[in-house]
Amino acid sequence: MSRVCRFASTRIRTWGMGLLSCALVAALTNILVCGRLWAVYLPGGQPCQAVPTVFPGKTPDTRNVAEHVLRQTRRHGKLTIEVNLSYPSLGYAIIDDEISRWTTSIFGVFEESLTNYPPDDEGDDASSEGQNYALQGTYTVSRPSDAAVSLTFELWTYTGGVHGNLDVITLNYSLLTGQRLELVDLFEELDEALSLMSKWSFQTLARRFASAWSLQALKDGTAPDADNFASLTLTPEGITINFQPYQAAPWAAGAQTVEMPLEELAAAKPLTAVWGR
Repeated sequence: MSRVCRFASTRIRTWGMGLLSCALVAALTNILVCGRLWAVYLPGGQPCQAVPTVFPGKTPDTRNVAEHVLRQTRRHGKLTIEVNLSYPSLGYAIIDDEISRWTTSIFGVFEESLTNYPPDDEGDDASSEGQNYALQGTYTVSRPSDAAVSLTFELWTYTGGVHGNLDVITLNYSLLTGQRLELVDLFEELDEALSLMSKWSFQTLARRFASAWSLQALKDGTAPDADNFASLTLTPEGITINFQPYQAAPWAAGAQTVEMPLEELAAAKPLTAVWGR
């Protein structure tokens, strides 16, 4: 699998019978390919419903955040297709526009994957009346400081098979410039940052799971490779490292997170202004 398919915040894995191809995942890296979310129409001319609602603010971090929901249910032959994607707007036009188009691209990839299931498909996965294929997404908002915001999305897809697929994807932004903050923007010494995160994560997860997970699999999932640390949530204390299911633990254990204080990353020369320090 190419680096663009595996890297960073547009990675969607395809275990089981998921059919989001590498080419489609790569397309997510170009968030400019789609128009705004409320301009999207589904097959048959039915519009997606992007429903804006005021988000009441579960924590101080989420004040002033408006929540939007892309919601749609339709039939696709014998299948029921359900989409329920939540995404925020923050009151920063550049950032809000990018988030909207990124969400649209996620929906577009899911829709494209359904072309592999013709409406008259008589295969095993399409043979049961009432079976649902689904795309669901939720998010949380973290503000490491007044200078930055970190959005963590959990995307769940089901297109047949034993279980669905879950991806944890982060979008980090500077609130001063509207710039998307990638891993290379957060640390002057990227290799050192990867090394520090690798050691910290491996030690934390090894204690958490002991012998319940393959040691080699854990080493692979926490190796100092940018692909393994593509999903970072920025917090006031430092970072939360998000691992995908199967990356660092068995599916039954769920997606794993590891908290790492900013002080433990000092040798990597983090851009401390992002954390207001």
